[in-house]
Amino acid sequence: ADGMMIDNVHEWVQSLNEYLHDGLKDFESRPHWNEERTSRGGEALLAIQNRPSMWGRSVVCNSYADGGVVATDDAEEQRKQALRVAEEELNPLAFEGVASNVFDQAPADWLLAHGIKRIVVGHKPTGDCPAVLSSAYTGVEVCSVDTSFARRRDISTGEKSNRFGVNRGDAIALVEIAGSDCNYNRLEISGTLADGTEYSNTHPHIGNNEDAITGDSILGKKTVDGWWVKASVSDSYHLCRGKGRTVEYDTRSEEDVVVCHQLLKR
Repeated sequence: ADGMMIDNVHEWVQSLNEYLHDGLKDFESRPHWNEERTSRGGEALLAIQNRPSMWGRSVVCNSYADGGVVATDDAEEQRKQALRVAEEELNPLAFEGVASNVFDQAPADWLLAHGIKRIVVGHKPTGDCPAVLSSAYTGVEVCSVDTSFARRRDISTGEKSNRFGVNRGDAIALVEIAGSDCNYNRLEISGTLADGTEYSNTHPHIGNNEDAITGDSILGKKTVDGWWVKASVSDSYHLCRGKGRTVEYDTRSEEDVVVCHQLLKR
C-alpha cells in the first residue's frame, strides 16, 4: 500500500481487490519466513484483518457492534480514548477491539455522494437479532448481523434451547433486501429470538419515492434512555442495550417506546 487516498468508492473497492490479489501473489512467491523471521509472503493480508496492524482502519474486522446494538456510549468513549493513546504514545495496540462510530456523518456523506444508502455487515455479535441503524440518523442505513453468542442464559426455552448451537440457542435471523431496483428498496428481517419468539419486520424504504409510506419507522432507532428498538413482535417491541459482551433485553409497547421513553433524534 502506498498511502494513496481514494475519493471514489468504486475505485476504492477496485483497489481493495487489487490489494488482495497482490497479497496472494506475494504469498505464492515466498510462502515461508525469511531467515530473520521478519517478513513472509502475504503478510499484508494478515495485517488487514488486524486493527493494530492497520492503525485502526481494517475493512475486515472493524465493526459497529457493541453490547448487542450498533452503538453505545461506552464504545464511543473507548474509541476516543484509543485515538488519544495512539496519537500520544504512537501505540497501535490502542485500537484493539475498538468499534467504529455509526453516527459519524463524514463517511455517511461520502457513501451517499456515491449512491450508497445502506451497509450490511457481520463479524461481531449483535444479540439475538440484527442490529439496525435507521437511515433517519445519517442518511445511511446500517444493518449488523451476527447471532453468535445470542443464547440467553437468563431464560429457559425448554428442549429447543440449543436448536442452533450452544452459543446461538434458538436465535436465527434472515435479512433480505426487497425492492424494484437498487435505488428503491427496503430491509425485510425475520427470524426467531433467543426466547423462541418469531418475528417478521419490514423497515422503511430507502430511495427516491417520497410518496411511498411503508415499513416501521420505529425500528432501528434509539430511545432517550439508551435502549435500541430492534424488532417488532406482535403488539410490542423487542429492545436491547448493552456494553461489550453484556446484553440486556426488554419488551415495551409502542406507546411506551414513542411517548414515555421517546426516540432519540439526531
